[in-house]
Amino acid sequence: MSYETPQTQDDSRFWAEAGEGRLVFQRCADCAFLRWPAAGVCPECLGRAFVWDEVEPVGTVWSHAVYHRAYAARLKERVPYGVALVELDSGVRLLSTLVGFPPEADPMGARVRARFQAVGEHPVVPVFGPL
Repeated sequence: MSYETPQTQDDSRFWAEAGEGRLVFQRCADCAFLRWPAAGVCPECLGRAFVWDEVEPVGTVWSHAVYHRAYAARLKERVPYGVALVELDSGVRLLSTLVGFPPEADPMGARVRARFQAVGEHPVVPVFGPL
């Protein structure tokens, strides 16, 4: 399976699993710290060993903004659209598109669940909407 997504050598597993409808993150094999973005070294203990753990795709909107201007031509038809920093129940914070909220809504503190859909030129990415 091949994806044309922006990725580093460390995050290709994240994108591949998202394509299958799952959220996975690196967990340090030494200190158990769950991290995003993916990296070759743990930011907590500097360990290099890790495993990929699937997490429950549920969390809380920690911060958000509504874009009224498309900063990329391919997003023009989506304006206005919401973007949020979601704190997953696992503790990882993930920046993502919000779906299912009207632009005038204030989703701060809302419980959300990941859905997986195409956004722009990316075939499958996690986006978050109401539970």
